[in-house]
Amino acid sequence: MSHIIDSGLFRGNWSVPELEPVFSDEGKVQYWLDIEAALARVQGRLGVIPEDAAKEISAHCKLSCLDMNLFKETLAQTGHMIMPILKCVQAACPGSTGEYVHFGATTQDIIDTGMVLQMRASARYILRQALRLEKAILQKAEEHRHTVVAGRTHGQQGLPITMGFKFATWAAEVRRDIERMKEFPKRVFVLMLHGAVGTEAGFGDKALETVEGVAHELRLVNPPICWASSRDIVAEYLTTLGIFAGTLGRIANEILASSTSEVGELREPMGRNTVGSSTMPHKRNANVSEMTVSQSRIVQSNALLGMLTQVCQHERDARVWRTDLEDVPESSIILAHMVTAIATVVEGLEVDQKNIKRNLNLLGGLLLSEAVMFHLGERIGKNTAHHLLRELTLAQNDDKTFIERLHSNEQVTAVMTHEEIDAIFDYSKYLGKASEEIDAVIAYCRELSRTDPDPATW
Repeated sequence: MSHIIDSGLFRGNWSVPELEPVFSDEGKVQYWLDIEAALARVQGRLGVIPEDAAKEISAHCKLSCLDMNLFKETLAQTGHMIMPILKCVQAACPGSTGEYVHFGATTQDIIDTGMVLQMRASARYILRQALRLEKAILQKAEEHRHTVVAGRTHGQQGLPITMGFKFATWAAEVRRDIERMKEFPKRVFVLMLHGAVGTEAGFGDKALETVEGVAHELRLVNPPICWASSRDIVAEYLTTLGIFAGTLGRIANEILASSTSEVGELREPMGRNTVGSSTMPHKRNANVSEMTVSQSRIVQSNALLGMLTQVCQHERDARVWRTDLEDVPESSIILAHMVTAIATVVEGLEVDQKNIKRNLNLLGGLLLSEAVMFHLGERIGKNTAHHLLRELTLAQNDDKTFIERLHSNEQVTAVMTHEEIDAIFDYSKYLGKASEEIDAVIAYCRELSRTDPDPATW
């Protein structure tokens, strides 16, 4: 296999079993057959084609009914993706009933609608795992709402936050991704069935009823006009997946950074038989998080590819939907694996209290320089206090801690007692509204979840 998501050995790190049938050759062709069957049933009811033909076509639009040798032979001869199916269905149907298969439709109708059905099947799985991930993160946020840790900016310790606050930022972002996916049924799960140039001319006088009927059969939106050359629908799907991949990549990258030996505040759950290194027995690598960061870049890149295919020519342009044959399956499958993997990691994530405490005290009190500045600023002015404290924090020619420097500085002690200085250095008292913001995220997620669909109903 040329692509790792299809590898018999390695796809377990890139794919999920649930989506493999969706994007397999058999799955793809069966989706196309389902569309042809739905079209025949609707046209039979409307009298566009004979009812007996509709029944035979519908009954024989199954892979098990087709001569796959004929399929392969016709594909090799024609180089066409849909003609082999039509020839096989016609051959399977008795008499001349197969003549009415694909009546009025065009190739892109079948391929694009089949792709939409694949996107819907993928979104069902991804949404279900996204909801699982959100639940796991919110539980961690609640559990660690009072676990004080060093907040970092530009790679440096800045101010104290709580681990629950960090988790809550993840939860809010995942919820936004969920909300974006909830829009799919309106604009992404859309039927393509408009004939050769999009005017539905091939469907005759019953064109509107035909298209509406097939949309109803497949439970897809019936658009007001053909979107063969309006690829914003696919672009929205791919960019939404790309944004969600960025969220998962950020979470994974934070776990990876927080699990380094020098930080050591978070650790992925690790199975007893998991190996971190082939040569260094002590290694406990954040393998899943590391892999997720790599995979996020692929899905994000496909978002750009989806937008690039929005520029196409005239009423039909095969250059765009042929690109989608690659980017839609790849993004769907990889993102499905990513969200499953990160949900599992978060559910079993370990928080190292010992290292958290060590890191809080690593700078000898500098983590509360802003708090000192505001207290001191009340006496000597905020900007003057900032300048003075900057000089004290940059002093590196002694072994004194920040607190000790404050105690020995005449400008500071002229306006603050040692007791007032010491009282500032309680990390738990300089957390701003962290706890309230956690509550706000929980309420935000809970309120929006009221409109969450059951993914199985999509």
